[in-house]
Amino acid sequence: MRTIAAYLTLTLLLALAPAATAGNETADMDFLVLPVGDPGGGFEPHVLAGPSYDDSGEWYYYDSPTGLGGTQGGNLWISKDYGETWVWYDKDTIVGSSGDSFTAISKDGYIYYTDLYLSSASVDTSLDGGETWYLNPVASQYVLDDRQWLDIGPSRDGIGDETLYFSFNQIPSGLVMVKAPITTGNEVPYVWQECAVFDTEARFRDNHAVDEASGMLYIANAQNNGLHMLVSDDGCNSFTKYQVNDFAHREQQNIFAIIDTDMAGNVYIGWSSRDHIWLAVSEDQGQTWRQFQVTNTTRVRALLWLAAGDAGQVAIGYYETANHSEGTPDEQSGWWNYDVAITHNALAGSPDFVLATIEAEVHKNGIQTTGTGGGSDRDLGDFTTVDIDDRGRILASYGKDGDDGNNARNALPMFARQNDGPFLREGFGPVIDHQLDRSDLKVYLHAAAVDREGLDITTLTVDWGDGVTTNLSDDSASHTYLRDGEYEITLRATNELGMRNATVVTVRVAEADDEGLLPPPGLPVVLAALGLAALRRRRD
Repeated sequence: MRTIAAYLTLTLLLALAPAATAGNETADMDFLVLPVGDPGGGFEPHVLAGPSYDDSGEWYYYDSPTGLGGTQGGNLWISKDYGETWVWYDKDTIVGSSGDSFTAISKDGYIYYTDLYLSSASVDTSLDGGETWYLNPVASQYVLDDRQWLDIGPSRDGIGDETLYFSFNQIPSGLVMVKAPITTGNEVPYVWQECAVFDTEARFRDNHAVDEASGMLYIANAQNNGLHMLVSDDGCNSFTKYQVNDFAHREQQNIFAIIDTDMAGNVYIGWSSRDHIWLAVSEDQGQTWRQFQVTNTTRVRALLWLAAGDAGQVAIGYYETANHSEGTPDEQSGWWNYDVAITHNALAGSPDFVLATIEAEVHKNGIQTTGTGGGSDRDLGDFTTVDIDDRGRILASYGKDGDDGNNARNALPMFARQNDGPFLREGFGPVIDHQLDRSDLKVYLHAAAVDREGLDITTLTVDWGDGVTTNLSDDSASHTYLRDGEYEITLRATNELGMRNATVVTVRVAEADDEGLLPPPGLPVVLAALGLAALRRRRD
């Protein structure tokens, strides 16, 4: 096993808030950013949060294939401390080498890991957190497979407690999907059952998703006459097809269309048109859709992934050129950044999106998004992924190889975790209450912070807006400004897990001036309303 400690934290701080009017805003955010494994392991990385098999809390799981033709099976790293450190687990596969790896976690913490061997695709299983494995190298039972996916959700056909869905593109014939019932405490091997055969067109490499609450199954299908959603409410025994839009396939995306559902059962699908990122929303289980252009500046964008938290809260990760705005991804000659777009009101008529760069200049020159040949650079490995953990924090995986030349296959598998709120699930992170008074150029501050879960508050700081920052050790402080003016005072509270929220208030100071404080627009005094203003920063 190998342990890789955190080596980098990007401090790009701002408390997110939806814009007052519909549209986009660019913001800085704070993410923990670090490599998970060794150079060369960043090929097609995938991260997700899920239960642990031993009921010790939520773990993060990170998979990445080793590449076809190698001797080592696909990589799996697990973090038991919310992404701070990672340990590699050897699956000791029979076949060796891998591509298109992907992981799913059951509610009991069982790990299901698929690898592609082109001749077939595996689904290996661990019931003890990656320590031992049941190997199934020919799970697909088909030859010439491509781009497989796994997901797990509640059973809809009355067989088992949960259902594991396994889909892949069988190159001669198209989509194949099979399922296996999962029962709490069961052992492997499990029995695969074929899903219904339905009419599809064009290539079938788009992914599928299962609603965690209802078990509804959704499959994206990009066809020549637009994007469609295939919906099953009976555990893949039958499907109904609904049209999402009428974009031509080649105009609509340069790689997979990605699906997720939020905690309320709303469905989201995202794609790239190369110059923009798009999001479509359905509030009626995929039957009707509204679509929105997420980005508002023209850049070349590729390899998106999305994840949803509570109702209407969605994060989308993607690669974006730093300067270039024309051409296909594999024609680029400049730097790519890894970015994220976040909305907290995706169900609104015109959602607001906050756009931020998680890490700049992660890759230089072209990115080949399809196929296996050509002169462009496949180091980034075809896609990035994002997920939402149980506290609503955004998790992201992506590859970082800088300017190492075409097809060097030397990318670092990178992990990012959101630190600044608001988060994508309600009821998590610190809340701050405050009172400000002033006398001429001097401001008096009284503040208190409490965590919604009851976690310890480790820091409470105030940025006075003039370059001076103070730690509030006793919940009160004062500050004298050097000159008249209007200043933005920012209060930041951090809990023991590194989750941080901020409150901003504007103050105008002047000698012998009684204009006083300017209330922050739309800022709720949350703790005062709850009668918690007197709470101190730490729990008794």
